[in-house]
Amino acid sequence: MAKAKKVEKNEPLYINGKYVATSTQPLYKVKHDKGRAPYQLTDKKIEVTLVKSTIACLAVHKATVKALGLHRVGETVVLSDNDATRGMIFRVKHLVQVKEI
Repeated sequence: MAKAKKVEKNEPLYINGKYVATSTQPLYKVKHDKGRAPYQLTDKKIEVTLVKSTIACLAVHKATVKALGLHRVGETVVLSDNDATRGMIFRVKHLVQVKEI
């Protein structure tokens, strides 16, 4: 039985043939108080552009593109660089182009 490769939390995101969003750690843990989120976001931003149409895509891909705030081909949005955004971008990496700001 082969051992599973240990994945580092801080590995960079690989999109469109190059590494993007290579922040060392997008979230850092703070002491959790009642009524406050357990993680605080950093100020890093990424620019996401829709470069392909979603006409022939799966429904989950269409919903993800809509959740990212993209509506038309060529439209660009600036989003915060966190794990949730990276996960959505990874799901539709064949439809979008990403640039770190």
